[in-house]
Amino acid sequence: MINFNKPLKILLGVLLGIGLVLFVMMFLGGNEPNVDPEAPDVPNFLTSFINWGIFLTIGAALLTLLFEVLKIVMQPKKAFRTVISLGVMIVLGLIALALADSTPLNIIGYESDMKAQTMYEVCLFYRTYLFLQHILCSASQLFWYCMSK
Repeated sequence: MINFNKPLKILLGVLLGIGLVLFVMMFLGGNEPNVDPEAPDVPNFLTSFINWGIFLTIGAALLTLLFEVLKIVMQPKKAFRTVISLGVMIVLGLIALALADSTPLNIIGYESDMKAQTMYEVCLFYRTYLFLQHILCSASQLFWYCMSK
């Protein structure tokens, strides 16, 4: 068996370092000039910091999927638990989607330049995500409570 401990520690250190550098640059890099004087100041490196977060999130999801597929291939007897877990997550996601609402918020003094259809899709996505987080947090609290007795 290959020992991946040292290379993974180095990789995680490099990823953490890049994230910290972008974080510091975001706060110390100044602000972008605004066309609208009433608009809030936006840090220069905010877009880079957000893109870095998106990259890390997608990378983590892809690695998780890769290792789950490898686990299924290498240990087919344990694949049943993975399939059950995936089915439960899909059902919870559908429940959260059914609970979500796509009505945009009315914020006084804020006008969005986003198309109406895109606004509905964004609202539906984020509300589905929030409901899913509430369901999972409640389930973990219930599980912790039941296990502590």
